[in-house]
This record gives sequence, structure tokens and C-alpha cells, in this order.
Amino acid sequence: MKRKVMYLALSTIAIFVLIGCSKDGNDPSPIELGVWISLDKSDTLDFRTRNDFYKSNGFMQNDHYDYELQSMDSIQIIYSGKLFIMVAPTNHKYSVTQDELTIDFESKSSFGFEDKVITYARE
Repeated sequence: MKRKVMYLALSTIAIFVLIGCSKDGNDPSPIELGVWISLDKSDTLDFRTRNDFYKSNGFMQNDHYDYELQSMDSIQIIYSGKLFIMVAPTNHKYSVTQDELTIDFESKSSFGFEDKVITYARE
């Protein structure tokens, strides 16, 4: 009888612990899917899924990149485009609102992007 009570108590505690470990609101801000155009109109990013986008500009059309939101303000970008070259992933500070996405490429270069802070507006 004591074993059953102990098992029931431990099971109940485990359930409460697991329920208490739900998401706490510190997940990265998702980037809305769709087209984002840089304010100077030189770049277009087309976010098609929650882990990849296509970049277009005057030199290259629909060049593929993978990305992962690392934290509330950090995005990892990995080139996986048409040139079939291996490029190390890079991490950048970012911020996103409903209508603007800003990524800092100035502090760390990323293949295919100018070395500056770029702000994109949602189309």
C-alpha cells in the first residue's frame, strides 16, 4: 500500500514539474514569412519557411540561405545557395517588429551581404 501511495505521489509531482516547464515567453521573436525589402531597395529577402529564405539583389536572384533564431536577438545565417561553396555560419544581432527587420552585418561579415546594419520593411 505504501508503494502505491509513494508511486502516486511521485507521478503527481512529475506531472506538475513537466507542466511547469512549458515555454516561458523567452523564445526568439519569429520572423514573419513573406517578402522583406531593404529600405534602400537593394536587397530582397523572401522568408518561405521558419528555417530558410531566398535573397535577391542586382547580382543574384533567389540565392538560398538557411537560418536559425538563436535567441531573442541573435540569428545564425548559413549560405547554401547556387554557388555551391562552403561558407561558415555567422551569427548576427537582429530585431524584428511587425513591419521592420533589422540585421547587423557590420560587426560580422556574412557571405552575400554588405558589411552594414540593414533594415528591411515587410512587403
